[in-house]
Amino acid sequence: MRFQSVMRCTMAIGIAFCTAACVNPAATNYTGPGCLIHIYTLANFQGYGLPVVRDTPELAAAWRNMTASARVIYGTWRLFADPDYKGFMGDYKAPADIPQLIPTHELDSLKCIVPEPAAPRY
Repeated sequence: MRFQSVMRCTMAIGIAFCTAACVNPAATNYTGPGCLIHIYTLANFQGYGLPVVRDTPELAAAWRNMTASARVIYGTWRLFADPDYKGFMGDYKAPADIPQLIPTHELDSLKCIVPEPAAPRY
């Protein structure tokens, strides 16, 4: 029980620190689908979730080696097991559900390599 409380506190602090690299699209000058991936702390999209909309050379300390699954909403994402885009894990094009990342709990950085185009304006 104590471990769960410590883990929740650590995750909350990590989310606060991660906001510089992981930004909510509504909080920016969002112009189209672009890139969006949701990462989760447990397999099968369970546990804590975090939306990421831009390249992240290093996840916040609370998220490093904690991600077990991901859901690619927009764009094509390249995932890495190490900071600074090293340790290639795979490329995933939207829409893609990754219920179990391999290797599990190794994600440290991620990059959108092909953004989705914005919807046409009429």
